[in-house]
Amino acid sequence: MARRKELKNIAAGLYGSFISRNNDVAGYWGIGKLCLLAEKQQTSGVCINLLEDKMSPKCGEFNNLLSGYKEKLNKYLRSKDISESWVVSAEIHLNFKPEPPKKHIPITSWGSLFQLSVAIKDDRGKVHDISGYGYCAPHNVTKESKSAGKERF
Repeated sequence: MARRKELKNIAAGLYGSFISRNNDVAGYWGIGKLCLLAEKQQTSGVCINLLEDKMSPKCGEFNNLLSGYKEKLNKYLRSKDISESWVVSAEIHLNFKPEPPKKHIPITSWGSLFQLSVAIKDDRGKVHDISGYGYCAPHNVTKESKSAGKERF
C-alpha cells in the first residue's frame, strides 16, 4: 500500500538525479547551464515547477529538462503506486548565492558554492524535502568537454 512518507524518497531520487553530472542539457552539465542563466538574468537562483512544467527565470533552452524531470517524477510516483492527486506541488530550487552552511562542504570541483533543494508538498500540507550543497561555475564551453553520450535533456 502506498504511503505519503515515500514522497521523501522520491524527492531524494530527484535530488540525486538532478545534481548528477549525468544531468545533461545539450551535452553539458545542466546545473552549470542553469548557473549561467541565473548569472545572465542577474538573479541568485532558479526555480523549477515540475507539475506546471515551468521555470523561473524562463528560458526555452531548458524545455526538455522540464519535461524530462516532470516525467521522472511521474515515473517515480507510478513505481510506488502513489496517486498524482496526492502531490500538490513539486519544485526544484537552485540557489547560486546561498548562506554559507554551518558544516564544511568539501570542494570537489571548480566554481562557487550552490544549494540544491527538492520539495514535494502532499495533499495534506506536509512538505517532503531534501537539500544539499555542491560547487559549480557558469557553463563555459572553452573549459568544458561536451558529453559524447546520448543526450538526456
